[in-house]
Amino acid sequence: MVNFIIVNKMRNYAILQLILLLCEIISYAQNTDCNRAVWIKEDEKKLPKEICIPNGNYHITEVYEKVDVNDDGLEDFIFDWNKNPLQDGDTIYVTIYTQNSDSTFSFFRTFNNLYPIYFRSYDLDYVPEDTSLISIHKKYEGEYQLKSLKFKNDFIIIEIFYAALENLIIKYKYNNEKKNWVYYSCELYSFLNESKTLMDLSGKLGPTIDNFTYFYWLEE
Repeated sequence: MVNFIIVNKMRNYAILQLILLLCEIISYAQNTDCNRAVWIKEDEKKLPKEICIPNGNYHITEVYEKVDVNDDGLEDFIFDWNKNPLQDGDTIYVTIYTQNSDSTFSFFRTFNNLYPIYFRSYDLDYVPEDTSLISIHKKYEGEYQLKSLKFKNDFIIIEIFYAALENLIIKYKYNNEKKNWVYYSCELYSFLNESKTLMDLSGKLGPTIDNFTYFYWLEE
């Protein structure tokens, strides 16, 4: 009787292992179309298994430190991705995957407006080969305007060029009701005297981060 119980348990264990193996095979088959290409080889080890970007000539270019973007006590995964190679007029995307209570990750949001549109050069004398991009290129007024992009818990902080020796520090704070980041503040930072002055650009850069633009002065 004891031997029968032992054999039965071993058989059940073998069946369980077979089921797990089949699940892994099915999961792998379902993810063969998942693009997880990276620019930096070491970043491969950082990617949760759920991460995917569009197929084609896209790759992940930067992985941020994990932070809790939605204030739920769990650290979320953020990364940049874009075409490889980049060409004039291309977009650099930022994607967030939020962490679940079981330590898996779920797609949450992709931004297409946090980085300037890519150009090989932002100099005023540079002329893109695609003439349809000339008007957009001119709006940058000869300056790559992004100075830094940071995710600090539920804040997204964007520092951009304003004028010689002056930058704007723009903050958006996550709002659980809206499931979005809302305009929080804008400070004019002077390198000359290391001072910060509040500016109200909520009408041009708000109400949410969807309204963020490097051409805020054109907004009414």
